[in-house]
Amino acid sequence: MAGSQRAVLGGVKVIFSIILSLIFYGLIIFAVSRLCIQTYNFGYQIFGSVSADEAPGTDVDFTVNEGEATMSVASRLEYNRLIVNKYSFYIRAQINAQGSDGSVIMPGTYELNTSMNYEEILNIITNSASEKEEGAQ
Repeated sequence: MAGSQRAVLGGVKVIFSIILSLIFYGLIIFAVSRLCIQTYNFGYQIFGSVSADEAPGTDVDFTVNEGEATMSVASRLEYNRLIVNKYSFYIRAQINAQGSDGSVIMPGTYELNTSMNYEEILNIITNSASEKEEGAQ
């Protein structure tokens, strides 16, 4: 009798071990897939055409103060619901600043819209937009 109980107990341990392994690996697969999705979405926010709202959106007057840091501008843009994510906007602004045009966020008051994407917002609040306007005159 004791031998059959040990056999049953051993079988239960094996089944329990398999179930725990399946749960563990299932959670690992779920976590990795979520991480991949989040990474893709963040990358798309940086390099894709993302806006906070559908057209026509809402017009918002936005002021950039003298000497204000890019992250501060990004935080306020996110707070005003003009962008989706302050971190992806910050990285996009840094990439633009390192690019050939050397775009720098300029102080001033701008009329922005919640349906604008990152590129449109950056074109408006950087010196590249004002240089283009001066060149056209």
